[in-house]
Amino acid sequence: MTTPSNRGAGASDGAHPRREAAPGFSASPWFQALLVIIVLVVGYVIARSLGIGGGFPGTTGERFMAWLDGIYAWIVVNRNDSPLFLYFFNYVSVGLGSAVVLIDRLLGLLTWPGVTVIGVLAAWRVAGWRVALLVLVTFGVFALTGLWDESMTTLALIITSVSIALLFGLPLGILAGRSDRFHRAIRPVLDFMQIMPAFAYLLPFVLLFGIGNPAAAVVTAVYAIPPAVRITALAIRGVPKGAIEATTSLGSTPWQILTKVQLPSARRTILLGVNQTIMLAVSMVVIASVIGAGGLGDAIYQALSKVNVGQALQAGLAIVMLAIAMDRVTGAVGHGTRTPDIPDRYRLPLLGTGLIVSIVTVGVARLLGVEGWPRDLSVDISGPVNAFADGLQAAIGPFTTALGTWTLDRVLNPLSAVLGGAPWPLVVLCATALGAIFGGWRAALVSAGSFLGVGLLGVWGNAMDTLSQVLVASVLTIALGVVVGVLMSRNDVFAVILRPVLDAMQTLPPFVYLIPAVALFGIGRVPALVAAVIFALPPVIRLVNDGIRGVPPATLEAATSQGSTGWQLLTKVELPMARGSLLLAVNQGLILVLSMVVMGALVGAGSLGFDVVFGLAQNQLGLGLASGLAIVCLGLFLDRVTQGRKVRRA
Repeated sequence: MTTPSNRGAGASDGAHPRREAAPGFSASPWFQALLVIIVLVVGYVIARSLGIGGGFPGTTGERFMAWLDGIYAWIVVNRNDSPLFLYFFNYVSVGLGSAVVLIDRLLGLLTWPGVTVIGVLAAWRVAGWRVALLVLVTFGVFALTGLWDESMTTLALIITSVSIALLFGLPLGILAGRSDRFHRAIRPVLDFMQIMPAFAYLLPFVLLFGIGNPAAAVVTAVYAIPPAVRITALAIRGVPKGAIEATTSLGSTPWQILTKVQLPSARRTILLGVNQTIMLAVSMVVIASVIGAGGLGDAIYQALSKVNVGQALQAGLAIVMLAIAMDRVTGAVGHGTRTPDIPDRYRLPLLGTGLIVSIVTVGVARLLGVEGWPRDLSVDISGPVNAFADGLQAAIGPFTTALGTWTLDRVLNPLSAVLGGAPWPLVVLCATALGAIFGGWRAALVSAGSFLGVGLLGVWGNAMDTLSQVLVASVLTIALGVVVGVLMSRNDVFAVILRPVLDAMQTLPPFVYLIPAVALFGIGRVPALVAAVIFALPPVIRLVNDGIRGVPPATLEAATSQGSTGWQLLTKVELPMARGSLLLAVNQGLILVLSMVVMGALVGAGSLGFDVVFGLAQNQLGLGLASGLAIVCLGLFLDRVTQGRKVRRA
């Protein structure tokens, strides 16, 4: 690969490639980043000794919040008078609310035996008996936890929001797959949407649709759209050019090419996008309980607010089973590997038999007056779980308390003091320098603009506190992820054991991770950090493992033949060659940590997440929306800095 560049450079430049391959220590971006951090700490110490405080000057943020509060007040007063709301948003709100209620009532009319039979039969037909058994267990968990009605409400919200997401996402993905110009235009929008933490989506839709199911359905649909668009576009673009050219040469119209060639060829990949859309909808519906979505998310939210670990665990178990069941069913539809192979002559009779069984089950249940599962037949495990949690706290409480106190006193509070107490121009300059070091001048501009935006929004102090939590949790996540990922790449048995665990962890909605963290560490910033680390670990581990396993065997054999040790292979060959995967692991880890730290406001993490929740609860749209925008600014900064420089190719 280096021969053309050497030949073009000439003999006098023969040493130049070696200097690039082994740069001086001072040229290392990590050394330069360390210098930036030292400058920030020294600047903080000097400013503190001179009595110069931190914070962002001016009243721009207060005026912006007051302006947003005025907009909210105007909307409340004129919601039934303004043509925009009267003839658009109100109709959409009523329509979505009615759709959720209609689906919920339909599930109620089918009765719990009918829903169970229909769900199990459908799961068996598309995914086989193992998944059908999983669906049966899932419905059993809904019933035995006493959360059948809440589960049906959540299911109705998911059906509504996923329908909206696919109704818009699939056509947009098809258009992006067929048009390069539209694909280039929509990519940055999708990037921005996927960077935004889930909490940042809530307030704008509350402003437009109010509190309740309509806002929850829309925010869930918007949050879940990006994978539908991205994966559909990828699938359409992945159709072999030869097949399209052959069809075109036969005189097919663009519509015939789409429906007869591209969509059938891309079917499996598009169904993978549907699966990802459903999983994002499951996680967002739970979060949307903060804006009155109801269902299982509200059960967890109410339990966490009362620090009732037992009730939270019951609702969390129902959500986990729902997420796993939906993932397995929709994943099986996409892959088609576990679909029962039924001869054509038996398919129609089998469908008719299933339909008759379902109708008879529903009819008998209706005649017997059965609807939802009787609550007196449920099993309340909150008491034993709370007793176990109390016992666990008594056993390891001193250790977790000491660890939490040490983390706050020695790590979080000092870091928050430096970021929030240093002069704001110095913080902005350091952020700009980090962007330039790791991402180039574009990342530097985004970094500077992000921090200036945070300051102008008037939430500088809380944003710096949130950033400190994100940085601490990210360091732990990346360190653990790299270690476990390397071990996973080294040992196939360990990889086989760990892979289903990572699958299950990535299936769980983020809300669920707060429950064990609260059980171990109580309420505060530390449990939010613990939940963030556990939530962000799976993709980091996967990417590190995939990156190292992707190193060509010939390269490893060459290094081994020259006497390299295992440590030298790792540090000099595998990790450098897996740089792209490692950068993506760092990027994904930081973004996921940010989203979870913000959500940690529900368990006492405070800062920007608390401002969002407080703004929602107290109708202070200005504070909530400004905090949500600040979260987006931090997400942009972290994303751009960790994407790395674009590799220049000769």
